[in-house]
Amino acid sequence: MNSRKENRPLVSDVSSDPLASAGALYVHVPFCRAKCRYCDFYSRLADEEIMDAYVRAVLTERELREDQIATPLRSVYFGGGTPTVLGPARLGRLLRQIRPLAAAEAEISVEANPGTVNQAVAATLVEGGVNRVTLGAQSFDDGELAFLGRIHRAGEVERAAEVFRAAGVDNLALDLIYAVPGQSLASWRRSLDAAVALQPRHVSCYALSFEDDTPLGDDLRAGRVKETADETQRRMFDLAQERLGAAGFEHYEISNFAQPDRRCEHNMVYWRNQPYLGLGPGACSYVAGWRRCNAPDVEAYVRSLHAEPPEFPPSHQEHLTGPKAMAETLMLALRLTEGVDICSFAQRFGLSPTEAFPGTFRRYIDQGAVIATATHLHLHREALFTANCILADLLAECE
Repeated sequence: MNSRKENRPLVSDVSSDPLASAGALYVHVPFCRAKCRYCDFYSRLADEEIMDAYVRAVLTERELREDQIATPLRSVYFGGGTPTVLGPARLGRLLRQIRPLAAAEAEISVEANPGTVNQAVAATLVEGGVNRVTLGAQSFDDGELAFLGRIHRAGEVERAAEVFRAAGVDNLALDLIYAVPGQSLASWRRSLDAAVALQPRHVSCYALSFEDDTPLGDDLRAGRVKETADETQRRMFDLAQERLGAAGFEHYEISNFAQPDRRCEHNMVYWRNQPYLGLGPGACSYVAGWRRCNAPDVEAYVRSLHAEPPEFPPSHQEHLTGPKAMAETLMLALRLTEGVDICSFAQRFGLSPTEAFPGTFRRYIDQGAVIATATHLHLHREALFTANCILADLLAECE
């Protein structure tokens, strides 16, 4: 178990270093009413007693890590799990302690499962300063939702959106999943059209992945389900670009689409590889060149932070320097359709991207998969779907 002293290498002593503290805060809420069959994020079933202890522990961790926070924060993001299963009282307590750390105009986001939304939850979030909500719709087909293990049904998405809008949240986002086994192009089109009809400000479209240690991963290995063919997945990806583009959404990141000026500012911090602080069991941070991941164990998390005096929770730390730090920065920035800002990268690392990774960029620029302009390197539109191949080659070149 870490002590306060052992955790200090995460923070730079150079106060002028823009990477020495975090202007973005992530709070991981590891509780759900039921575990979705595809999910490999750390979460467990909601339990009243452990949720009370968790809230107290998060607020204590926030105090212990205060010197890693660059106030006022630009963004705060509550993810999970399902943050809204905490209920109004616990959510209100967290927000009353955390919202004052953020700028008045900061983006304050909360993820919500449509099946956990009610007027009391919505009112508490708005009162606590939340101005952006992401609804995990995933699909507008009840059969697909049941296959994925979701607790809600399609009609609850519209109801949840109405509840949040009535409470005063205008900035609504929707998450969708495609390439669900058995899903047709027509079904995916209907989900996209249903999403657009709700007039969200932001839509995320993720291809279903079969992760180890999940029920769907087990089904795949046992031959009970099959992955959607690559060509069909490609057509679904193209269809999302087409339908959302026609509805006025900017395709600004591989999986993300936004109305003008409605990009997710918190996620932009990740994609630009800027500092962020994570609180909660399983949460990760990137501050002063150190990546720290709290152990995904809520009981151990609570024990350490409830100790007298409180101790930092168990975690794993890694210092990212040199080619590895450059590769990670490029891998994240190339997910953005605007790509890598060449000047900013050179100022940060002392080399341009093409100087740092000449082999990978020469190959893909020659192929037309990477477009080089005077100011940026970005992926060609046709290369977005297969971006992982390019990103893997960058990582390989740095080793």
